[in-house]
Amino acid sequence: MLAAALVVWAPLAQAASPLHVDGPHLKDAAGRVVVLRGVNVAGNAKVPPFMPAADPAIFEPLEAWGMNVVRLLFTWEAYEPSPGVYDEAYLDYYAGAARAAWERGLYVIVDFHQDAFSRSALGGCGDGFPAWALPPGVTPVMPDNGPDCADWGVKMLSDADQKLAWQSFYADEVGARARYLAMLESVSARLEEEPGVIGYDMMNEPQGDEVAEIGPLYEDAAVALRKMSPSAVLFVSPQARTSAGTQTALVKPSFGNFVYSPHFYDASVILFDSWSGVEPDAPFEDMTGKAAEWGAPLLLGELGAPAETVEGSAYVSALYDRLDEGFASGTQWVYTPGWTEEAKDGWNGEDFSVVDGEGNTRPNFVARPYPRKIAGAPKQFRATVGPGADRRIELEWEHEPETGATELFVPVEALFAGGAVLVEASGDGLTCSLEGDLVTCSSAEPGPKSLVIRKKEVVAPESGSCGLTGIEMLVLWPLAMVARRRARRKRGR
Repeated sequence: MLAAALVVWAPLAQAASPLHVDGPHLKDAAGRVVVLRGVNVAGNAKVPPFMPAADPAIFEPLEAWGMNVVRLLFTWEAYEPSPGVYDEAYLDYYAGAARAAWERGLYVIVDFHQDAFSRSALGGCGDGFPAWALPPGVTPVMPDNGPDCADWGVKMLSDADQKLAWQSFYADEVGARARYLAMLESVSARLEEEPGVIGYDMMNEPQGDEVAEIGPLYEDAAVALRKMSPSAVLFVSPQARTSAGTQTALVKPSFGNFVYSPHFYDASVILFDSWSGVEPDAPFEDMTGKAAEWGAPLLLGELGAPAETVEGSAYVSALYDRLDEGFASGTQWVYTPGWTEEAKDGWNGEDFSVVDGEGNTRPNFVARPYPRKIAGAPKQFRATVGPGADRRIELEWEHEPETGATELFVPVEALFAGGAVLVEASGDGLTCSLEGDLVTCSSAEPGPKSLVIRKKEVVAPESGSCGLTGIEMLVLWPLAMVARRRARRKRGR
């Protein structure tokens, strides 16, 4: 009986996260540096029925675009509609979506998402927290989340009720902070079973004082999440206002295995639907500098532009160029398979979706090459892929053969229009192969390696020639002469 009881009460074996933090990089179990590139899923996850990823097929295009991660929105309101009462059907849905993503090669970041606190706040224009989390001093309103909420971001900055709601939350006046921590523990206990879940973004774009309120909340959230998910990577998102490009005041977390995960939106893009052309050097210096100061990887949790932004394509390309420079990760906002011309992303009239209602990509997105896994220390990556450019992809790294092979995603058809592609490998023993859109490089020898991928030049044959190269002519000409002599002898018999 005792043995049986021990079997019943023994905790289930806990699965390790497939990725972990090692200094400035995320690494897999073999020790390869992993760069994450993907999208947020989805814009309409913020409103009922809160389940836009119920169909596993929605993840299939992401795999085809070379993505390897999704930041999957989780809505607290949907899971805990009343204090202490969990909707297990919603958690079942979420776990199923995470599993479907992983089956298609996509890691999952659980994004505990909110904007402006609650759908019952900010004139019905927020999302995330349940209505019961509002303090008595804030009267709940009927949720709207329609076109009239288009200026929600500006309204949020001066709304008095927002300040009261967040102050009450951090002070735990109605028990919402305690319930939030309990909710994190409940969710992580379930998702620990999902092998593709690499970790948790503890709160999307929170408001409040970073030092006195947000930082302490993250310390408590880390404890709650790691009770059942001890190896989970934690993604640290700074205060909402920093998304405009200002530096965070957060203090380095005391817990380990975390990623700095800010957001960035250029003000000209958000306010005027037109990129000013000002390069994002300054905000990226702040973001990469903070990650370096903390000795942590950088993942830009949100970046992107409304699809009809003037010069939006160039703007988004500039953001990815900066990510490439630092081997940083990023998840673009947003992939909304349920997009419609009327409802747009399905929340507040926003129109950031990278696909339209037919699943076609829009001007704010293009599949880009990037090094997915690097067997050693990355040194430099550059992708020259702009319109009209002499397209060229270059990677340099210090190879560590014991970690395995280096992998690059290269959208061959999109970049080279179906033409022949030349893969040039340099470094002792380095061999590379291109299969589909994946370049794989390996070597048994350590040391510096480099790779160049470019379009193969095809030289037009001279008039009267058979189109052979000089080397091919040298090899084949003697054989042709022998064949001609044999033919003459046969005719003379």
